[in-house]
Amino acid sequence: MADQQQTKPGGHYSGHNPIPTVRQFVENLDKDKKYRDKKLDEEAASSTQPQKVASSPRKAPERQAEGSEKKVTDPTTGREVTIADVNEEMIEESKNPHLVVPNVNLNKSTPIKTDPSQSLEDYKHNQDVTAPPDPVAEGTTTDVPIHGEKTNVLFHPTPSVSYEPMFAALEKRAYILCAGILVATIVVGKLFGGALKGLIPLAMCLASGVFLWMKEVVRSGREVEWNSEQVRGQMAALNLLPESVEWMNTLLGIVWGLINPDMFQGVADTLEDVMQASVPGIIENVRVAEINQGSNPLRILSLRALPDSHMGDMKKAIHDENKQTKDPQEAAADEEGGDFYNLEVSFAYHASPSGKRASEKARNMHMSLIFYLGIKGLFGVPLPIFVELQGLVGTVRLRMNMTPEPPFLKNLTFTLMGAPQVTAGCTPMFEKGVNILNLPLISNFVNYAIKAAASMYVAPKSMSIDMRAILQGDTVQKDTEALGVLWIRIHRAVGLSKQDRRGSKHGGSDPYITIAFSKYGKPMYCTRVITDDLNPIWEETTAVLVGPELIKANENLSVELWDSDRHTADDIVGKVEISLQKMIQHPGKMYPQTSKLAGMEADSDMPGELHWEVGYFSKPKFRKEMRTDGKNKALPDELKDNPKLQDEKGVINSDEDDAVMHTPPDPLWPSGVCSVIVHQIVNLELENIKGTEGKLKGREYEPAKPYGEGKEETGGNLPTSYCTILYNDELVYRTRAKAVSSQPIFNAGTERFVRDWRSAIITITVRDQRNREHDPILGVVPLKLSDVLETSSQVTRWYPLDGGIGFGRIRISLLFRSIETRLPPQMLGWDVGTFEFRSKRILAIGYDHSPKLRMRTGGSTGKISRTHAHKTNEGDGYYWDLEENEGRNNIRLPVKHRYRSPIVFEFHIANHRKPDAYAVIWLQHFIDNEDADINIPIWKTATPARLTQNYITEENCHNEPGLEDLQEVGRLQFRAQFKAGTDESHAAFVTDNDTRETYETWEACLTEGVRNRKVEKELPERVQQLHEQSLTAGRDILKNADEEEKRKWLAKDGQDWSGAFGDNPKAYMNTKGHKRREPGVEEPLHDRYHPSDNEDNDDDDDSDYSSSDLGVEDGNTVGNAQAMSGSPGGGNQSKANGGIKQQKTDLSPTVDHNPRASESTARTATTDVTSSSSSSKDVNKQNKRAEERRHRGLMQWKPARNVKFATDEAKIGLSKLKKRVTGGLDGRQPGVETETGT
Repeated sequence: MADQQQTKPGGHYSGHNPIPTVRQFVENLDKDKKYRDKKLDEEAASSTQPQKVASSPRKAPERQAEGSEKKVTDPTTGREVTIADVNEEMIEESKNPHLVVPNVNLNKSTPIKTDPSQSLEDYKHNQDVTAPPDPVAEGTTTDVPIHGEKTNVLFHPTPSVSYEPMFAALEKRAYILCAGILVATIVVGKLFGGALKGLIPLAMCLASGVFLWMKEVVRSGREVEWNSEQVRGQMAALNLLPESVEWMNTLLGIVWGLINPDMFQGVADTLEDVMQASVPGIIENVRVAEINQGSNPLRILSLRALPDSHMGDMKKAIHDENKQTKDPQEAAADEEGGDFYNLEVSFAYHASPSGKRASEKARNMHMSLIFYLGIKGLFGVPLPIFVELQGLVGTVRLRMNMTPEPPFLKNLTFTLMGAPQVTAGCTPMFEKGVNILNLPLISNFVNYAIKAAASMYVAPKSMSIDMRAILQGDTVQKDTEALGVLWIRIHRAVGLSKQDRRGSKHGGSDPYITIAFSKYGKPMYCTRVITDDLNPIWEETTAVLVGPELIKANENLSVELWDSDRHTADDIVGKVEISLQKMIQHPGKMYPQTSKLAGMEADSDMPGELHWEVGYFSKPKFRKEMRTDGKNKALPDELKDNPKLQDEKGVINSDEDDAVMHTPPDPLWPSGVCSVIVHQIVNLELENIKGTEGKLKGREYEPAKPYGEGKEETGGNLPTSYCTILYNDELVYRTRAKAVSSQPIFNAGTERFVRDWRSAIITITVRDQRNREHDPILGVVPLKLSDVLETSSQVTRWYPLDGGIGFGRIRISLLFRSIETRLPPQMLGWDVGTFEFRSKRILAIGYDHSPKLRMRTGGSTGKISRTHAHKTNEGDGYYWDLEENEGRNNIRLPVKHRYRSPIVFEFHIANHRKPDAYAVIWLQHFIDNEDADINIPIWKTATPARLTQNYITEENCHNEPGLEDLQEVGRLQFRAQFKAGTDESHAAFVTDNDTRETYETWEACLTEGVRNRKVEKELPERVQQLHEQSLTAGRDILKNADEEEKRKWLAKDGQDWSGAFGDNPKAYMNTKGHKRREPGVEEPLHDRYHPSDNEDNDDDDDSDYSSSDLGVEDGNTVGNAQAMSGSPGGGNQSKANGGIKQQKTDLSPTVDHNPRASESTARTATTDVTSSSSSSKDVNKQNKRAEERRHRGLMQWKPARNVKFATDEAKIGLSKLKKRVTGGLDGRQPGVETETGT
């Protein structure tokens, strides 16, 4: 995985497909090249003697290889050929070409000559030994210099003979013969008494017959003549005779100057990305300012077709190799039918003399580069470099695989017939810059580097490129790279070993769990750290995307348990692995697992076991009932049918592609994979923030500021842009920066699992990378999936940039593919949001003290002082009025990680430093934006950390180690909701640049009115109609049912398909670790929360299910981590799939498994409005931040922006230093994805 590169030409960059370095880019063009080269090197090393070739008795002895020459097998024709590196003699030959003429054509004596009277075999032999450019027989040819033409016209006589004079004479004599027959027949017949009425027709028939016979003879003769010409052409190809290519050079000279340099923009963009990934750290950025072919064209020296008759053995070898290295379908596609065309081309390029002026230098092929030397974020000094191609001589052989389908060319294989000679000039663009490549040391280094690079393609080595994918150029993605998702639920671990000397009675370790792939290693997900606990309960869920490259690489899913340390590196305690190849063979179901941890060392036995669940879910097929016309519904009816106004569909090659472009996401499956690709930006420029410059005198009638489209493509006033992608207000992706360009091309994106497409919002932010100041927003594009994907599951559109200091239009592709899962409603929400109270009071019933109430969650806190605690009228407890204290008691807590976070209520009483009691509610129980009545216990315990860190509820709190003294001392009642999305309270989370950029993006969207404060779950009306019609089709009984019954059948939210949220997976398994009950459908074998090890509860039959059949590798199955198949050199990769029964995917349980409803809060009233309404003070603060964000007011001056940047960076630096000194327990959290691999 680490070395995984772009899978097909034209594909977008991502974290799984990073921008390659120079070497990786070349390797990526032909992924099988390394294997073939290794095989060739092994064959060359094993051969001790050159192969003996059976000599023909009619051929002259073979000339031995001399100097740099060597005999190799040509990968295009399969023949043995002699190749040589380009040397000075060849370069001189390309500068002063000549004719190669047989001596017989110059009336000179020659030992061997060709003659039309010779037989085909003799003619071929004589042609072989006198054929240029290297005649075997000495004295048979003469070199004739050419002074007027700079080309290499190679000449040889042909066996062609013209029969036209004979045909003309035959026709002339046939006319005379026919006339004679006509006259003679009539005269002779008359002499013998014949009648004219019979003689004349007879004479005409005889004359016509002779004439038609003559015409048939002439026609047959012309066929023979054309056939001899065809034989001549075949002989020329078989004998490898070059032909004159002056016609091509003339055409190339005309077309060369007509080629638009903009055609090289894609090449420049790719080269820029590759160079930026390859340069050392001292260069912060690279820009290819220009690639131009100049006016001096490339010259073709010779061109000749090559035979394909010797490729039989090579095709068989390729077939055998494909069977070993590729799957059958991929190998069959590579070897699909088609014809081959082989060609040899000798080429040369010589730079014209140029002076110091730019116009003179522009005659030759050149490239302008700008290297920015410095430190990223602080300074960058541009160093312009002018690179000029001065000379290029070489010979290449091409093998083209032709197919009947457009674009008719599938694969192109090329090989160099010897190392080419390349001479380049590299000049700093100063007034008196010198060519630094002329220095002896640098020159030798460059030539050596070129030869080393070219040696990878010199025969017998070659490179194959899939030209069909490049030529088609379809940028509209029709499917996600992910095949499906692994849904994983981490419940708990029990019986862990002590890792630290410190710790309480039931503690001594700070565990957390990461989800990764065994060979890739990078964490895909990380749980929270539970401190000082040997029996942690996480109750966390995640979805991991599964792509084809993981299946091909035989990856294992690795669940790793770590111990977090404050001041030293975290230690991995143990791990469990599961085979992806075996997991995807059993889709659509969750499999509970109780896995013993495997130790990291050989023969090690780690105490403890992990209780978790895993299931693979694939993409369902599109329902035909949901099909639409695919047209943009946002257009007026008069414009909907205009094809120019419709979204791009790309090339539709299959029924599935057609369904993607005409079917919206299915409400039956709200969860799925969302792919976002940022293609490019056009007309990108900065807004004039300083207003009119200069005096107005004399310019009274001129425009106040420039207007219209940008007039520059590159320049110092243009931004260095990059894009960030936010999924539901979480920063997940950052593209590379494209230096000072108005038309940056990114072609980068990412894929993420989305819990519910009906409420999901994808936000793309374009920023300007700057030194010594914060990167300002150029524009934002928020995309709500339910608005964009109304008639199709894929959209590619141009969007205007808004809300920043720039202008432009950005092209974005959005694709959503559902996954065959139906999560419960409370699991379909956002991870980012705000907890807020919806009642006027908070009641503490049964609690005897007057406490201060403190609330906290991950990163945010709030409190209500003791003075605002009032005794209830009934005298059974206390309450806090949330409307008191000018509304400041109505606390709102921002949340970053909702599905792993609780709201902890601490009850502080007088004269006690620590809290007296606690109440905990986990946010994963809430449904987004819906009020919930909460009635939870107030607990006392001597180990409060175990209560507040672990997933402890009323149902599972009994018999937990460390909570034996847990005592309920009251009930806490209120009404609350989880409001999805960012709001003003999240400003407290701005602790680094990532969180600052995320918050700024939300502010920009809100200020520009392109996003609402509240995230609503919306289903497009047309989609809802199609969905209801599809479900009532064929169900006549539902058409007459009442609305309540119909809603029950047409529910769109789905239900808890796993049935085990909150249940211990071990409860559904027997003591042997085998799954015996279906979660959500059948009752568990053991207690739901504390399953026993009593064998009396096991079923008698134990033949149906086996967790090990899923490829699970833990401490019981393999012993230790080194023996796992995902570890280097370990494990058995070929276990049998076993007998897990394939069952139809049905994730809707037959019983109601909705979360337990809380008791009614009868003495609390609902607040009329949320406290998110902004006061005038808040509005003024927002306006001030908007001015700063758009560089208005004081921020239009660069020194002010520099001061703010230095202040913010100092705060972030101090925060990091404090964390490093005091220590932090964050786990191995995944970072922001990028295509640069940094």
